[in-house]
Amino acid sequence: MSLSLDMFQAAFGVYSRLLPSRAASKAVKLMTSPRINAERRNSSKELFDGGVPLSGGGVLSIHGNGRKKMLLLHGWSGWVGQFKDLIRQVDPNEYTIYAVHPLGHGESHTQESHPGRFIEAVFEAHDYVGRPFDVAIGHSLGSAALVYVAAMRSCFDRLVLVSGPATIEGVLNRFARFVNLGEKSKRLFIRKMEATVGLDVDRLDLVTLAPSIEQPTLLVHDDSDREVPATESKTLNQVFPRSRLVETSGYGHSRLLRDPEVISEIVEFMHLPFRP
Repeated sequence: MSLSLDMFQAAFGVYSRLLPSRAASKAVKLMTSPRINAERRNSSKELFDGGVPLSGGGVLSIHGNGRKKMLLLHGWSGWVGQFKDLIRQVDPNEYTIYAVHPLGHGESHTQESHPGRFIEAVFEAHDYVGRPFDVAIGHSLGSAALVYVAAMRSCFDRLVLVSGPATIEGVLNRFARFVNLGEKSKRLFIRKMEATVGLDVDRLDLVTLAPSIEQPTLLVHDDSDREVPATESKTLNQVFPRSRLVETSGYGHSRLLRDPEVISEIVEFMHLPFRP
């Protein structure tokens, strides 16, 4: 951990204990401000044929002309290029690939966003396509959004959830620990995030939602993930009716998207009958 980060956390911890409401509001601002450089934002241009705007301010990139439909959704401050190795293994004559850029990500340059915008963008992508996706693949917060959508509407025939959390409350608690919020400030932060998103954290408890999702689900998680513990996917695997967990080691939160074995598992899952 860097000295500057240590100093930030120490200072923010003092701030949150002296002025808990102001610190909570500042934490919400930090939590809802995506940080993505220009190269990553533009990564979709070399991978996709074009895109269409979504009504909520996001963008849907499109590649291929296959009869089958695939949806890709990255995580918070993520980018479409994280899926490039997987995209290159998919036949564009078999699948049309759709990649969601939620508000504030990719080609959507709005300064602020939040998990609710991910959910809205997935619903809008489904409305645009006009039929369920044959497979939807999400990473991190993107996987959480897919679970919520799948519990609300029949949008996907299969789900792939990579490095995903089990609850949004857990995500918020981890962020609160990262910025060193005091206990009162943390409670205010969670309430303010609920107001911003428009959903209580209880509504975003994926462990509660997963049992209603009958579609085959592949979970992938790395045991060295420092952002979302691998135990989160293990918990989800226990409650999905039809799921399988693939565990990796040494790739962390994001690099497993480039692991050839993970990509092979996903491609096999897309094409073969589900095996638990």
